[in-house]
Amino acid sequence: MASRYSVIQYVPDPIADERINIGVLAFDNNAVKIHFVKNWERVRHFGMEEIGFLKDFAHRMENGAKEGLLFPGDKLNGVSNQERLLKIAQGWMNSIQFTEPRGSLNTVDKLLQDIANTYLREPQLESNLKFKARDRQASARLIKSKTREILKQKFGDKSRDLLKHHEICGKHTNNKFDVVVANGKPYFAAHGISFEVDVPDSLKGEVCWRISDVKNSKPNFPIAIFVLPPKVEQHNYQQIQKAYQKNIATYQELGADILQENDVKPWVNKQIEGLSLDLVLGH
Repeated sequence: MASRYSVIQYVPDPIADERINIGVLAFDNNAVKIHFVKNWERVRHFGMEEIGFLKDFAHRMENGAKEGLLFPGDKLNGVSNQERLLKIAQGWMNSIQFTEPRGSLNTVDKLLQDIANTYLREPQLESNLKFKARDRQASARLIKSKTREILKQKFGDKSRDLLKHHEICGKHTNNKFDVVVANGKPYFAAHGISFEVDVPDSLKGEVCWRISDVKNSKPNFPIAIFVLPPKVEQHNYQQIQKAYQKNIATYQELGADILQENDVKPWVNKQIEGLSLDLVLGH
């Protein structure tokens, strides 16, 4: 036989033994090729849990395949690919499992294409093509509109006087933020950034400067960074995800709170808690 293949499956509950195909593996004695689903939403809904560990597993397998490895932890120890994978397929009992290898007369590349088309479903592929990334301006509009709505709920129409085009004085300079809530003095500030697109290093640096300059002057002044996280539909998702995690960690170290869309309301309410309309508007 020219080559062999195995289907990689996700089994969230080994007792129930319900499974969904997440990838395929084709190999012979000279090459190993891997293909995983592009869109993980169907898998996430199936397991009803976060699936970051599955994406990490897929990433490690793809890297290992370049070195001729069949699975994470695999070693080239003189045992044939067929025997090593068969042992794993028969012995692994965790939530990621391999079917027993089956033979084919196709080449590894042709086999990989055929089994990917047969065993992997991409029901949301069409929606992926329609995915439209939101940029930094979109994140700025979102945090501003959400803050405006929350202020209006608490203070009514007069809340528009609280949302200012205002700069926050830092240790070295005045700093612009997308949102500044102030009346005579600033109460808090927020700024938006989107990782649904590639973020230029210059923009990452500007955000860090705003936070650090204000915090060096006013350590207890509340600052939030509103982020739009990367989407799995992005072609360079893994790269942007790493940049996203690194940058939000830096923002937090500098003293900023990190907000996603569902976090805005509780955070803003916390900042304005205890403020009465008369006190805020000076009546």
